[in-house]
Amino acid sequence: MEDPDEIAAALRGTVLDGLPIKEGLGQTWVVTGIEQSQLLSAWRAARAAVSEIGRWPVLTGVNEEWHDPTSEEIEALDQAAQTVDPWTVYRWWGTDSPLDREELHLWLPLRLGEDFAQQVGRDVTLPTTLLAVERLTWERLLTDPAAVERVWRTAASLVGTRNWYTPPEGVQLVLLPTPRQWLTPAWLSYFGALRPQGPEGLAAAIRQWEQQWGAELVASWRTMLQFVVDRQPALGEQAWQLALQILALAGNLESNPWELALALTRSDAWFLHDRP
Repeated sequence: MEDPDEIAAALRGTVLDGLPIKEGLGQTWVVTGIEQSQLLSAWRAARAAVSEIGRWPVLTGVNEEWHDPTSEEIEALDQAAQTVDPWTVYRWWGTDSPLDREELHLWLPLRLGEDFAQQVGRDVTLPTTLLAVERLTWERLLTDPAAVERVWRTAASLVGTRNWYTPPEGVQLVLLPTPRQWLTPAWLSYFGALRPQGPEGLAAAIRQWEQQWGAELVASWRTMLQFVVDRQPALGEQAWQLALQILALAGNLESNPWELALALTRSDAWFLHDRP
């Protein structure tokens, strides 16, 4: 849909009714004047109209800059999203981080109790990696309901939209000229994707997450991405692998993999953060 009057008609009766719609870069349309308290409601209203207007909505800051991609660039990104393995482009930083005996104590889960940490430590074979220690912690958690309850004291803050960000300078809703959300990197930049094959890997990850978890991109704040999801991973391997995937794209998300994995089993929203 290319006519702003037709887009406005499709949004009539929602929280976006009557708000200004202006033309943006790269054949986008931009809805302005959204109240800060209604961001998710505004996005949901536009999301519900995607089948009619053929445009995926993404919340951005009012000072956001975005690209004007060519049709060839968009087509190439779409192809990459369907063929690239995103987890060869992105890996959690702790995957290959070596740990020796002097460093091991820094990563044992002492906040879960001295006995719990010692049990994890006894299972470690040195030299090891941070990933291996985190994995051992996760496996031990799955057998210890009391420890799981202790993790929930902090993991609960990772559930839902509690950590979501709102730009103080204001927000706009960008209607991309495609219903395919994984093509968002063609227009909008995410700091965590500023690497060789970064946009392609991000597009593939978004497409994969949509298929597996019903994940839908709500907002792009340059260094942050926000998703809603309608399916949660099972407690165990599913949650563990998804946590590593999110951390691979969110280098500044301050969470242990085992803590995030637990939170993901109950969350209907994700928050990714990667900054300079």
